[in-house]
Amino acid sequence: MKHGIGSLRFSLDDEGAPYYQQLIEQIQQGIVSGALSVGDKLPSSRLLAGSLGVSRSTTSRAYDQLIAEGILTSEEKRGVFVAALPMVNHRTTSSHPISASTHKTPLTWAFDAGADVSVFPTKEWAASMRRSWLKPDFTVLEGGYPAGYPALKDAIVDYLYRVRGLDCSAEQIIVTAGSRDSLLLLQHAITLLGGSGGSSMKWWLEEPTYPPIRQAIDSSAKAGALLIDEDGPCLPDSEYASSVAVVTPNRQYPLGVSMSAARRQQWLQALQNNSPNWWLIEDDYDNEFVYQGRSNVPFMQTASMHDQPRDRVFFVGSFSKVLFRGLRLGFIVAPKKHIETLHKSQRVLGSSASLPIQPAVADFMIQGHFDRHVNRMRRHYRLKRDVLLALLERHLATWFEWKKPRGGMHVLIELKSAFVPIVQTDVALDQLIAEELKLDDVQLSPLSDHYIYAQKESNNCRFGFLLGFSGPKEEEMTYIVNILQNWSRANLVKKKPY
Repeated sequence: MKHGIGSLRFSLDDEGAPYYQQLIEQIQQGIVSGALSVGDKLPSSRLLAGSLGVSRSTTSRAYDQLIAEGILTSEEKRGVFVAALPMVNHRTTSSHPISASTHKTPLTWAFDAGADVSVFPTKEWAASMRRSWLKPDFTVLEGGYPAGYPALKDAIVDYLYRVRGLDCSAEQIIVTAGSRDSLLLLQHAITLLGGSGGSSMKWWLEEPTYPPIRQAIDSSAKAGALLIDEDGPCLPDSEYASSVAVVTPNRQYPLGVSMSAARRQQWLQALQNNSPNWWLIEDDYDNEFVYQGRSNVPFMQTASMHDQPRDRVFFVGSFSKVLFRGLRLGFIVAPKKHIETLHKSQRVLGSSASLPIQPAVADFMIQGHFDRHVNRMRRHYRLKRDVLLALLERHLATWFEWKKPRGGMHVLIELKSAFVPIVQTDVALDQLIAEELKLDDVQLSPLSDHYIYAQKESNNCRFGFLLGFSGPKEEEMTYIVNILQNWSRANLVKKKPY
């Protein structure tokens, strides 16, 4: 069955993919090849169905999918047209030489795992801002409350217990300017708690890890790697008199692994055996957005009835991933035994958290807007995740592999081991691809950049990309996936069998 639109000719194969998928692929390839240009009008779904001898539902489904992805646009009483958004840059359709050269053009297309502020409840937020400042607290005006606005601390305690099952008191809450500020404060406080051994304390970070965590740790500090397996972060492979481990038990970033119950018990036993010289910082990363069931990883701070392990665990949370990045507000839940040490460190370092914004956040939580917003965003991000997964399956399954994440705000795709670049270089493959795609004003986050200690050519380092789906629009994700598809088609080949 054949039909044409200008220089584009459709051909449906009875033994191929479903007809609607074949139509989708051929329209996309028509745009890539230049057979279809921006503004070109396509035949109506009824006319195209009649010409191809298929049902109208087939052509309507193909059009609807491409309209949803921003590739086509529908105008009332006029028809369906190729959208103004270019789906690919023709430079990536040819096999241009592979290099690691830099490009100075500003990057405009990126996967972003930040909050989608386009759907932020601005009306409710504005009401909380206004209500919290109708009769301002004079202590706030005078710069008081160094550990945080009392009503906000109470709201955090209520939220952690009601939604997360973490039982703590307001005195244990220290409000910070986000996760990095929390780590800086904890580094200073734990050094004080370590006494004379503070200078010889070793910090253990997950490998791979979130780069700002490494940046937050003093460069003069000794640091080691916690390898990640299917049970989560492994315990250190060597013993130090004083050790601090930073872990993300719920959903390890960037690999997405959750800590198993057995591994959690190993960590708690290590804290029990090594107290008072071992400390654990539990980063509650991505725990708000779980799309299948509920988080089944209990908090370390309440996982044991023994006082010693509990007294060695600091819990770190943040509002910036949930509300908006510019908020820069987080908190620490400190063991009661060490609250005063945290306050002492805060007096030395100064408080970085914005105090005037805290009454508004407190009101936002007390009025129930925070819970409703989280619930809405959980559904919103789940739909965006599914859109990205569909795009990946359609365009990148030949070269990349991935697992459907049960939570979080990004999908990790890894290059299949069967493929290698046409031209070999000394640069890690995912970093090489990222540099190449900068030519098309696309920014990707290579997985290998998240490794600190492993050599890029070692077996401990994996290669791929972190695709944040919470921030970008659907058409932006579609554009980047198309760019990556065309680069892969032009530059990757299968290894030769030996």
